[in-house]
Amino acid sequence: MILSKRFIAIIILSFIATYDTLVLYFLENIVWIMIVTIIGVLIPMYLLQKGIQYCETFIVMMSLCFIPVFTFFFQLLDPRLTWSSLTFTGVGLLLILGILSMWQEQKNV
Repeated sequence: MILSKRFIAIIILSFIATYDTLVLYFLENIVWIMIVTIIGVLIPMYLLQKGIQYCETFIVMMSLCFIPVFTFFFQLLDPRLTWSSLTFTGVGLLLILGILSMWQEQKNV
């Protein structure tokens, strides 16, 4: 329920911010807009809903928790980006605490 309202709010705010150039931009880039929408929003949301439907809530929550860890390590492969020690510390804590939570959950089962 909250995610659907967030997307509506993003669409409305985006339209307000770009109403003067929106139509021309939309017509010129409709193919890319559709590709990004399908790959970046629809497929991940569908897979998230299926994960929630078929998996335990804790597993889905931990999977979402590890997304920044994967993103951080994929960004290390890009030579244009530099990483900071603060980001590394935050991602490391997220990883360690996530693993400890998974371990604790398995121990309680």
